[in-house]
Amino acid sequence: MRLLGVLLCYNDGDLLADSIRYLLQQNHHLIVWDHGSTDETGDIIGQYKSELLESRYVPREFDFYELYPAMSRHLMENYASNYDWISWPDQDEILEGPSRSKTYREWIEEVHASSCNWMQFNNYNYWFTSADDVAIKSPAARIRHYSIFPDCAPRIRAWRASATNIRIFNHNLPLGGPWPARFNLRHYSMRSQQQMLARLLKDRSNLRRGGENYHYDNMKLNIDRLTISPEQLHYDDGRSDLDPSPVFNWRSIYGFGPPPDPVS
Repeated sequence: MRLLGVLLCYNDGDLLADSIRYLLQQNHHLIVWDHGSTDETGDIIGQYKSELLESRYVPREFDFYELYPAMSRHLMENYASNYDWISWPDQDEILEGPSRSKTYREWIEEVHASSCNWMQFNNYNYWFTSADDVAIKSPAARIRHYSIFPDCAPRIRAWRASATNIRIFNHNLPLGGPWPARFNLRHYSMRSQQQMLARLLKDRSNLRRGGENYHYDNMKLNIDRLTISPEQLHYDDGRSDLDPSPVFNWRSIYGFGPPPDPVS
């Protein structure tokens, strides 16, 4: 089975090596586009260039809201006919199967052998806490506390290559029918105080367009709420299945909709 992985990158360079290594370990060929990063992203891509199927620098001036459709068309025109399955996580996500009894690749093989065409993923938010060992460089190894975000936008991150269509932030349905069980993903949105502030005040600033990506504006209004204690979250020992009980209310941070526009 031929697996293709896709990463669209912007200033998540601290996590990028984890993201690339994981998909390579799961036997994916990788396409990596860098959307004008100003951090270490370019250097990391350069380090792995010989192991990547394709890498491309896309200027930041290219409209972010056109980036997913552009990659979708690129996949359909150049790769979909040569691959069996596509995995396309956000760059701060690590994909897993419904349980840890098998590797992510082995779970894909099971779905591929069925008549199903795609799977939706549970969003397990991982958040930096005071319990993190700052001497551990890898965020995926350092950040161990999490809780499910049960009512977030649908996360459809993998599908049969022949089911590829124009993707809208990978929230819309691909062609065909779904696998009946949810897969899981580990979402490392906030990885340190410094990274969180850079993400909110610079990297994702002014990203909202209508009802899309409003949560960054909400979070900026409530930065004092963004420090979470480890006792408020579950702990991931790296072996046990993830706990689906929603012990933390992520809406208290992300909000339910766009904040009001400022009064001029």
